[in-house]
Amino acid sequence: MMQIYLTAYAIFLAAFGFYTLFMSIANIIHFRNIEKKAELHEDGELVSVVIPARNEENNLPRLMDSLLKQSYRNMEILVIDDASTDRTWEILQGYAAKDPRVRIFQSDPAVKKARNGKINALLQLIVHAKGEYLYATDADTEHGRDAVSIAYSVMKDRNLDIVSGFPKEKCESYLGSVNMSAMILTLTCIPHFLARFFSIPAFSVAIGQFIMMKKSSYDEVGGYDSIKDRTCDDMSISNRFVKLGKKYHFIPVADHISCNMYAERKQAFNGIARSVNGAVPMSFAAIPIVALILILFFHIVAAPLFSICYPLWGAYFLQMELITFGWVAFYAAWYIACTECRLDAKVALSCPIAIFQTAMMYIYGLNIKLRGKNFIWKGRQI
Repeated sequence: MMQIYLTAYAIFLAAFGFYTLFMSIANIIHFRNIEKKAELHEDGELVSVVIPARNEENNLPRLMDSLLKQSYRNMEILVIDDASTDRTWEILQGYAAKDPRVRIFQSDPAVKKARNGKINALLQLIVHAKGEYLYATDADTEHGRDAVSIAYSVMKDRNLDIVSGFPKEKCESYLGSVNMSAMILTLTCIPHFLARFFSIPAFSVAIGQFIMMKKSSYDEVGGYDSIKDRTCDDMSISNRFVKLGKKYHFIPVADHISCNMYAERKQAFNGIARSVNGAVPMSFAAIPIVALILILFFHIVAAPLFSICYPLWGAYFLQMELITFGWVAFYAAWYIACTECRLDAKVALSCPIAIFQTAMMYIYGLNIKLRGKNFIWKGRQI
């Protein structure tokens, strides 16, 4: 029985390690190709930057200053104050008075267009957008001078309907950063380099801190109104676009956009738990697949221990060699992907902790769902 278990474990882990290493390298080559071919446009069609803001007085100055310094000229900045109780509205009024490109709004508490608080705010805001392109971002982000130009240029030159990418994630807490690195799985497991050839909704990934959409395509797929009851708005909107045949790319933006999404470990754990559960929706049909993924995750964490305890498994030399190859390959893939997303080296080297935490975040989120509860973020149900 032990031989069967170790053999199955070794083969599966070796195959998974090889797959993820190949995916990481192929995806990064694809990203480099996008950057190499991108020709910056500093003018073109009107781009509407849309931002929901709830109690963001500490983040708004950094965000707004970075957007007003963009090299792309033809843009408007729309911000909706979503029932803030701090100085968010006052700060927004100051920016609107300084620059005519800034248009500000307040959410109507009597309007409930969606159960998800962020989607509800976006639905009230986007109706005011005049641009041919929507650049959706969060209030806790900061944008390099060419951020909008890069996004617009890639979309325009490749005739795309939607793009997204990983900003550089910042968190003062080491464990908080490790929790956020769970998103790296999308670079090690999903073949982004094939997106131009195949439209597979399950392989489409979006990060809410940066999503750019062609407005006409947004309207055609039903926009956020079509996913208004979903927990994970960013993944759901990209899935919706691809499902309806729209052209999608995941692009490199870590050098152009950064985000201070979570201040500490607990916030990061709860926030990423929402994203993990939104990306892998629970259903009876998915139970066997989810169970296998969780078992794989725990085995990846334990794999180095099998290698260290090799003398105890002397009779299974080949299995131990395959197990060692599998986890080394996977950890290398993880490190490469973390480096691509500009995460700190100490975070990139914390793969076992990140994988264990990812499994725990999914279990935690699943517990919330099974108890009929909702995720809470910034005082809003989502």
